[in-house]
Amino acid sequence: MSGATTEADKRSNGKGTRTPMNRADLEASVRRGDKLERAQLEGADLAGAKLERAKLRRAQLEGANLEGADLSRADLSGATLREAFLSGAKLAGAKLGKADLDGANLSGADLSGADLSRANLEGANLEGANLSGAKLRYAQLDAANLGEADLGGANLSHADLVEAALEGAKARGADFSRADLRNADLSEADLSEANFEEASLESANCKGARCSKANFHDADLSDANFGGADLEQADLRSAIIDGTLFEQAKLTGARLHGLELEAEQIDSAEAEWIDRSSGGDGSDRRSLRPGPLARPEDEEGTPRRFFGAGDVMRNAELEFGDGAKVQIESRFERCTIRLGKNTELIVGEKGTLEDCTITGGRLRILGRFLERRSPGLIGPSQLHVSARGAVAATVQQPESATHFAFEKGCRLRVRITQPSQG
Repeated sequence: MSGATTEADKRSNGKGTRTPMNRADLEASVRRGDKLERAQLEGADLAGAKLERAKLRRAQLEGANLEGADLSRADLSGATLREAFLSGAKLAGAKLGKADLDGANLSGADLSGADLSRANLEGANLEGANLSGAKLRYAQLDAANLGEADLGGANLSHADLVEAALEGAKARGADFSRADLRNADLSEADLSEANFEEASLESANCKGARCSKANFHDADLSDANFGGADLEQADLRSAIIDGTLFEQAKLTGARLHGLELEAEQIDSAEAEWIDRSSGGDGSDRRSLRPGPLARPEDEEGTPRRFFGAGDVMRNAELEFGDGAKVQIESRFERCTIRLGKNTELIVGEKGTLEDCTITGGRLRILGRFLERRSPGLIGPSQLHVSARGAVAATVQQPESATHFAFEKGCRLRVRITQPSQG
């Protein structure tokens, strides 16, 4: 009789399928598409085995040798692979959800597109592994070795990466939102455009990391070291930076609203400008300096006016002189606003202007401007609508014409007319 598993075998052994240890028989069984759920393969020598699409749910493979084995698109959900040797194995597209890979050696393995959600990879060796596009949500990766691994586009949200080694990892565009990376080593890693929103990176080593356009919004960066890191255009708004070091870091275009930096934290840091706007849209560009970056450091002689969230103003006539800067985070209804030459008016994300008329000035809309009387915008020299902004208005251009900038994602219903001949 061949080594194929029969239904009788399954019924006779409630603890698991009596799967042959012979590799050739196992491969034949896999080719037939046999279900090998709960297969008993502890310590089996399956190096180089052809097990593509194998159905090995909850199989027992503890200590098995699967070096170079082809397990592409195999179903290993809930399988036990503790201390298994999977170096160089092909696991692209494999299902490993809730699998136990504690201490497993997956160095150089191809796990691209694999599903490792809630898998236990504590202390596993994933050095140089390909995890691009892999799903690792809620995975246990504490003390795991991910050095030089490819994590491009991988989903590691809510993952446990405490004390994990990710030095030199390629994690461009990866999702680390709400992950725990305390004491992790991310030195020299490529974290460009990665998402660390609400993640914990307390005491993490991020020296020399490439973090351009990365999202650290609301992240805990306490005592983390970003020395020499590239943080250009990174979003650090409302992050916790107690004891965080940015020595010699590149911070041009970084979004730093709500932060207070000490001089020693930004020693030798480089920045042509930093963005302090609450919306992170570049509307409040400043030079890098110690102190509370949410509080305006007004240029001498520049008149400013701020209308805070929660305020409501109706039927008012307002006029602001040349060179003034006005920010509205409140609600204006049926108001008339006249702006002097080079006066900048910012409608913040919480700001709404309804049935209002604005004459002149440079306008930046992060919130909403909704006209009922036409034209609502008369003679602006500039109209910039951010990605989250909304404008429904007629724009009557000045003699010198208006400079328009509409970011992708903004909502527009705009009619543009020629200057008034009256």
